[in-house]
Order: sequence, then structure tokens, then C-alpha cells
Amino acid sequence: MKTTITKAGGFVRAVEVEAIAAVPGLYQVQFSSQLDSSRNPLEWKNNFALILTQEDLETLRDVFSAALPVRA
Repeated sequence: MKTTITKAGGFVRAVEVEAIAAVPGLYQVQFSSQLDSSRNPLEWKNNFALILTQEDLETLRDVFSAALPVRA
């Protein structure tokens, strides 16, 4: 599932989380971007990736949740 997380001017950043089928319990988290002024503005450039366990993803979720204010 690729999701856009920010857009600023001609720049777009997305993140994608996918289970690694060959290794149950592991997930690849891929950050990528597009830039309108690049040679191929429709091409996604892979910026960096992480391999995480479900526990790692839950920790990351908790970090984000702790940083965000509670919505009423």
C-alpha cells in the first residue's frame, strides 16, 4: 500500500509497507519521491527502505501516536 505523506510545490513523498512473502513476520517499508522538475517527473525514485518486524512497526506506530495530539 503506497501512501502519499507529503506534497510541497512540485515534490511528493510517499511510503509503502508490504509484507515480505518469503519471510513471514517481516515487512519492507519503502520511502520514495517524485519531483515535477526532474527528467521524468512521473517516475518514482526510491529514497530508502527498511526491513522491520511487526513488533518494530508497532513501536514506530507508538512513537508517532505519542508525538501527535489527541483529536477530539
